[in-house]
Amino acid sequence: MKHLFLLLLALLCASGPAAYGQGGGAPVGWVKLSLDSPLRGHWSLYSEVESRQSNALLTAQHLGRVGFRLHVGPSFSLTTGYVLAANDCGRPNGATAPEHRFYQEVAIADATGPVRASHRLRAEERWLRSSPETAFRFAPRLRYQLRLVVPLHSGGQLPVGSLFIVAADEVFAGLGRQEGRSFLEENRASAGLGYRASRRTMLEMSYLHQSQAAGAAGMALSRNAVQLSVAVALPTHVALVRL
Repeated sequence: MKHLFLLLLALLCASGPAAYGQGGGAPVGWVKLSLDSPLRGHWSLYSEVESRQSNALLTAQHLGRVGFRLHVGPSFSLTTGYVLAANDCGRPNGATAPEHRFYQEVAIADATGPVRASHRLRAEERWLRSSPETAFRFAPRLRYQLRLVVPLHSGGQLPVGSLFIVAADEVFAGLGRQEGRSFLEENRASAGLGYRASRRTMLEMSYLHQSQAAGAAGMALSRNAVQLSVAVALPTHVALVRL
């Protein structure tokens, strides 16, 4: 119950800035595919591709992620890796600007109760361009995500063919020069339904609300999205519910 209370509180806080912001509108589509492939010992190779459509205010983004993951235990992992992203510049010719990231991540899960909770803390060192012609700027940030999974199968288990409810909230904090931006620069809140298709494969469809602070006034730009996720992971690491 304490995890559920924390998530509801986070969702309530996240909805506040969005009420004074701009955007939202009809939901767009986000698609994510991820694979956790075993290597030697407790190591695995994590890879991910994701495509995010734009709305009138927030641009589209396409990214690929690769990382080396150390599974310290069934419910604890450390990851480091690299991300290459292409950000839409909002031009009629469809020009994109590259973004480079290095990241380090700690993930902890609790799968012992009826509500499975996972915590993820990620540090990102990002080099961004607002357009292909401009110079890169350094913009590090921290991300914290709380994620809850509630199995709908009797006994709170997640056997093959079972459904589960999922809810999450992720907060983004900028660490570099903010240039008038808020320290808490972004929030993503989501809720949806998942399905365990096989011992290794999890499918998920969720409704996501993204709010983003803009400028010294703190006005929030927002976007609603329907997100489809397909995750393939080691059966022994499903407890992390890391879709």
